[in-house]
Amino acid sequence: MTNTQSIDAEKAREFAVKTVEQLRAADFISFWAGGCVRDHHLQVRPQDYDVATNAVPDEIRKLFGKQRTLAIGASFGVITLIGSKEQGNIEIATFREDDSYTDGRRPDKITFSTPAADAQRRDFTINGMFLDPVTMETIDYVGGLDDLNARQIRAIGSPAERFEEDKLRIFRAIRFATTLDFQIEQNTLDAVCRYVAQLHQVSRERILVELVKMLSSEHRQRGVELLYKTGILPHVLPKTNLDGDAVNHLKLLLGKLPLNNTALTLAASYKTLTPGLSAKDVRRTIKSMKTSNEVAENAFWILKHVDQLIEANTQYWPTIQRTLIHPLLEDTLALATALVSTNKTNPAGIQFCEEKLTSAEQDLNPPELLSGTDLIELGMKPGPAFSKVLKEVRDQQLLGKIDSTEQAVDLAKITYQSIEP
Repeated sequence: MTNTQSIDAEKAREFAVKTVEQLRAADFISFWAGGCVRDHHLQVRPQDYDVATNAVPDEIRKLFGKQRTLAIGASFGVITLIGSKEQGNIEIATFREDDSYTDGRRPDKITFSTPAADAQRRDFTINGMFLDPVTMETIDYVGGLDDLNARQIRAIGSPAERFEEDKLRIFRAIRFATTLDFQIEQNTLDAVCRYVAQLHQVSRERILVELVKMLSSEHRQRGVELLYKTGILPHVLPKTNLDGDAVNHLKLLLGKLPLNNTALTLAASYKTLTPGLSAKDVRRTIKSMKTSNEVAENAFWILKHVDQLIEANTQYWPTIQRTLIHPLLEDTLALATALVSTNKTNPAGIQFCEEKLTSAEQDLNPPELLSGTDLIELGMKPGPAFSKVLKEVRDQQLLGKIDSTEQAVDLAKITYQSIEP
């Protein structure tokens, strides 16, 4: 998959235009389709482009060459055209109609069809339009332009049928309403509420992709509110409870936290919605959501240390010092500060941390007086006692009780002897 952060928007657009032109030069019908059309009308630069055509997969591969195409989705009429890192890839899909969706995700059978029929099988009207990138004419069979102007999310045709076909659409309605700051049309919203329980048929990986997009939106507080009101919240954030007060608290909290930080946002969500859940349990839950190990471990570390920072002025200084020099300090302090602000509790701990962080580097994080190599040279045997000796020496250094190598050596010997007589 192409890294969207490396894509050049203008080169991606040029690539998408040339793709349509190449298909047309071979006498095929071809348009831009889906989200890139929606984004064009919203005056948002598309992050990727989809192309729809009457060329079938074999014809698409023959035209562009097998080395430049991937046939992973060929059974559903989709071929991936490989671009450069700056261009990104393009999915080229044959106009089709879908039959039943037994697994609640993919059609059991497809039939190649027409643009008008293809539009009817898509999820929401704002995603069901086509665009001619040469004339810039929009082909709208489903009323997508009207719904864009009305700023609403509306299922194409029967909402129940669309959700029966693909259960993830239940959550995607929430995600689009959040990221676009649109309303959900009433019949579509009613169907979302009716079909909530069927989200269990959707893989955690697919839900996670939509959840991260929602939680990264500047309108994520509204997204949380929609998750709560529709009953979806426990399905996308396992082990959370439907508690209106907790949801309102989380909305306030998210308003004070930076965007695009999945670990921090998940930590804040679980800290607020399930305060009785331990950091270890949250880590286990987040991993079950199929997040990366990095996201799960970062959320765990933040939750393990956030209360420590809130009460830093009353804590053992060496413990706080180690937290203040950790790479995740900024995220943890952001959550601690937001919690103190929204809970209207004593800010003394936060003030203590902020004051300490103004200290010079040699005062906040002075070079360690001894290392493991030093302990070996002193005749100590590597083992569990090592970490205890080094911790004691470091603690006393940070407390200002020792400040020389000689003092550190003496303390190390005494500590080692008390552990390894």
